[in-house]
Amino acid sequence: MDSSDQGDPASRTGAHRAHRRTPRAGAPEPEETPAVTTSAFPRPAGTTDQAASADPAALAPPPAPADAAAAVRSGDPETPPSPYEPYLDGLFTYCLSVLCDHDAATDVLGDVLAVADRHPGRCPDEGDRRAWLYALARWACLRRLAEQRRARQGAHSTRRTPEHAEAGHAPQAHLPYRSRDVLDVDAYRRTELARLAWPEAAGTTPEQREALELAVRHRLGVTELAAVLGTAPATARELLSAAACEVERTRAALAVVETGNCPAVSRLTGEDGDRDVLLSSSLRAELVRHVDDCPRCRRVAERVGATAPWPGSGGLHAALPLVAAPRGAVRAAMLRSGRRRGGRPGPRFDRTGFPM
Repeated sequence: MDSSDQGDPASRTGAHRAHRRTPRAGAPEPEETPAVTTSAFPRPAGTTDQAASADPAALAPPPAPADAAAAVRSGDPETPPSPYEPYLDGLFTYCLSVLCDHDAATDVLGDVLAVADRHPGRCPDEGDRRAWLYALARWACLRRLAEQRRARQGAHSTRRTPEHAEAGHAPQAHLPYRSRDVLDVDAYRRTELARLAWPEAAGTTPEQREALELAVRHRLGVTELAAVLGTAPATARELLSAAACEVERTRAALAVVETGNCPAVSRLTGEDGDRDVLLSSSLRAELVRHVDDCPRCRRVAERVGATAPWPGSGGLHAALPLVAAPRGAVRAAMLRSGRRRGGRPGPRFDRTGFPM
């Protein structure tokens, strides 16, 4: 997530397009569950063969006891670990990067675990568990984003009465008091969101950004990426390669900024000499364009490129942090989701067991 992009969360993560999934040949026809309107959000991405190519089988956890899901529901700390435990931090980080709100990410992750608990037979096999859970997280984030859009549209369509208008300009004294503890929590959450920033990915499209995030931060392989995105492995690999090229161009532009030797770059980034640039997509585009046109800056970029990875793999070796999931809050959200499931339709599954 690019900390400088303050737009809609969907546009920052690729959560603005849904892809049709290609069923695997010979797979059984799934039972239909109520359809959910999914507006947009490419699912997690995998890596190229030469970058972040962790073997899914090597990363998969050992089979969990049959009553592990019940242990999550009970909240007993002495019970065996949940089969979802190895993935909780990654899934929470994914939801947080999409929704940009800790409470919403916690609630959505609870929905994900509740759906997974109700449909254990949909998971194709143990080796596909991680990709399946990320696909469920993507579906749940899509649903939440759609609900948020509908709520905003409803609020905009409601005309404000004079009483509402006056209330909107009420003095600050009428606002509820916020304790120091609440302010500390807010500051901590902002710090966690800042950890998800990735300036070098500023020039990628939403689809490319999500592919990079899930390939690099979440270490999904190409096969997993294709399964979660509902596309062919070759298509997923091309998406990653194009995204990596954009990361390389951004890295070269940032290297030019760090040298501080070009007056034109100083004018673009500010005259105060601060090299910690808040790199927005528009500033990135101007810097990249300048590097292409300026002989001095182009030489700097070429020196950076001489020591960079093979073209098309840049950025795929980066070490990006995860945000720890709040286990207790996620468990409570899972219980709430189970109780209210009658009023909300679940996902429809394709022939491979992945949500559509």
